Amino acid sequence: MLLSLQLFDRCITLRKRPGVFFGRVFCGFVATGLIASCSSSFPNAFEAQLADHLSDTGAKMYGAYWCPHCATQKEYFGGAAAKIPYVECDLEGVDNQAELCSELEITAYPTWIIDGEYYVGTQSLRALAEASGFEEAIADEPHINNKGETSPAQ
Repeated sequence: MLLSLQLFDRCITLRKRPGVFFGRVFCGFVATGLIASCSSSFPNAFEAQLADHLSDTGAKMYGAYWCPHCATQKEYFGGAAAKIPYVECDLEGVDNQAELCSELEITAYPTWIIDGEYYVGTQSLRALAEASGFEEAIADEPHINNKGETSPAQ
């Protein structure tokens, strides 16, 4: 993160020079990277909270290590991807639970099972939040404003 901040500081310096196209493009990439890494690195980021909620409620994502749609699903969670309650279904996958996947009749990847319902294919974070009742869970929690003050949920 320190390196990112140093690069961002360098970008600000480059932007002060008129006509430095490369510097502006480079700064755009650095700024985009900083925003993306920061949004999924904070433990209270939406992605991390949703992954924790899915895990806490017993939801599971069933997939295979070679599945591109499973990789896309994990990318949606950014830095919180490791928190996703994931079950490997391929016999050649690490820590596979192929027998369980067969018993549950998982035939396509990814498949989410949330509250006994099957959701096949890559799901948006919003769809996962709605299916698991995450919206209601966060609506009951106090919110912290940009000043760090806690206020009741609205």
